[in-house]
Amino acid sequence: MSGGYTGKLLVIDLEKKTTRVEPLNMDDAQQYIGAKGLGAKLLFDRLPQGTDPLSAENILMFTTGPLTGTKAQTAGRGTVVTKSPQTGLFLDSHFGGYFAREQKKAGWDFILIVGKSKNPVYILIVDDTIEFHDASDLWGKECLATHDWLQQREGKVKTAVIGPAGEHLVKFSAITIDGHRHAGRGGSGAVMGSKNLKALAIKGTQNIAVNNPGKFEQIAKDVRQKIQENDFIPTRRKLGTPYLVKLINEWGFLPTHNFQEGMFDHAKDIGAEAMQERIVVGSGACWNCIIACWNKSLVQTGPYKGISLIGPEYETLALMGSNLGIKSIEEVAYLNDRCNELGFDSISLGGVLSFAIEAYKKGVLSKKELNNLDIDFGKTKELARLIDLIAYRKNKTATLLAEGVKQASIALGKDTHTYAMHVKGLELPGYDPRGVFGMGLAYATSDRGACHQRAWTAKVEVLDPSIDRFSFTDKAKMIKDIQDERAAFFSLVLCDFAPISEEDSVELLNYATGFTHTVKSYLQAGERIWNLIRLFNLREGLDTKEDTLPPRILQEAFTQGQVKDVVMTKENYDACLQEYYSLRGWNSQGIPTRNKLNELGLQNYS
Repeated sequence: MSGGYTGKLLVIDLEKKTTRVEPLNMDDAQQYIGAKGLGAKLLFDRLPQGTDPLSAENILMFTTGPLTGTKAQTAGRGTVVTKSPQTGLFLDSHFGGYFAREQKKAGWDFILIVGKSKNPVYILIVDDTIEFHDASDLWGKECLATHDWLQQREGKVKTAVIGPAGEHLVKFSAITIDGHRHAGRGGSGAVMGSKNLKALAIKGTQNIAVNNPGKFEQIAKDVRQKIQENDFIPTRRKLGTPYLVKLINEWGFLPTHNFQEGMFDHAKDIGAEAMQERIVVGSGACWNCIIACWNKSLVQTGPYKGISLIGPEYETLALMGSNLGIKSIEEVAYLNDRCNELGFDSISLGGVLSFAIEAYKKGVLSKKELNNLDIDFGKTKELARLIDLIAYRKNKTATLLAEGVKQASIALGKDTHTYAMHVKGLELPGYDPRGVFGMGLAYATSDRGACHQRAWTAKVEVLDPSIDRFSFTDKAKMIKDIQDERAAFFSLVLCDFAPISEEDSVELLNYATGFTHTVKSYLQAGERIWNLIRLFNLREGLDTKEDTLPPRILQEAFTQGQVKDVVMTKENYDACLQEYYSLRGWNSQGIPTRNKLNELGLQNYS
């Protein structure tokens, strides 16, 4: 290989307990880069149309990019690619830590897992040696305990594990990486659980080569210096993502009480300052990252004293803090810990809990149906008990909530859809789009349902004086361009927090691989990836009428703060959506045109 890739795919069949090695298609690598993009190509090509996400036939991939494990900053990241059991659509879920680098060192660009084991198993991978081990003793263990058990049993391996939520096929269960990081969104943990796969443990000893080591190391060094000198990095390093709580609350769009308001009276008690004063005891970083944004936290007082975790991060503080009416950082940390250990996505879990609270308060759910829990905003102990019920699907209502907000709302009826906060089945993250209209378009057009990472415009919409955050003017092009760039960037695969320019990304890619990408061809690769995933979702049954936002966002207004009385309106949103479709080269129904597919080399996928 010329560099950047190992050139090998590992295919594991859990039913037959067999493995095979396939060569990486380098033409595909050049067109789709890696991680997200190449994963999408493989999923489209290999997964039969209409495959049940929780069937043995679904494919679970652990993917890396051409920069994974290299000296490029934040190159410790990897991606899980599969068909989502939560949305029925494409899913790429990204994670930090050390696992992806270890996978690359073991010699595997991608690991593709198919089939279903008859009994619980874990897979041990040491370079090109792959072993299947009985996991009966691990089944039922929580996430960190599973990680620790594997390290004690197999040595200093890197791990990807599921908790009880994944075992019980909760549709928004996560895969936990190295004990503390997470492939969170979309239910990849349930896919792993459906295969009776409790864990992967991996260790690699091989070198990771690049095509032009001298030039690659120089550009990597230059990028490192640029990151180090970036004005914002000290704040990110000191406070991590929680610094956003104070800002988003002041700007008036912090999700509060199931997105009923955009300001939370106790924001100061769950934000970065409270964390630093009361629970943060250290810091840390993913592999090869000078940003080092981890907060190592320990609850030191009160009923939850002794709880330790990495985080909470901003999204958790928003969705499992303000959105649930939780008034202290210690309580949020406790709920976050239960979320982590049971193996949930904290964004979706927060959305499900807040939906359940509102349904209960409106009489749609009864106390008896909730195992006599009197849930409400701010009731930490009751919510913790409900989390446990959902993880183990302990009764009919818990089983219903384990399906996610969309399916729970459909089953319950009684106008619950008016406060079911999701897009295409994926619960909304921590930026209410009534305060930044561009985020509304980003959520509605995201390739995996409501997601802020496909085009995060919140800060620029507020701070750039040339942008009206309460308008859709110029938002369609902004969102389209960011989505294309992020699709390419998440295929390299680097961290969303790293301020790395398109020019530097291209140089890193070319010096690692020997490719000759320009910024134009790199961004076109992102556009190609975005369109291919759109085609996959359409093939799997996406109704483009779902390119919209929850009724609450389009019809209701806040009663306080900077966003008070702002109404987005469906008419204004729909006009922006049509502009977005046009800019994408899609027809008025949101379907890519023949001309666009030909332009991107996707003519065989129409």
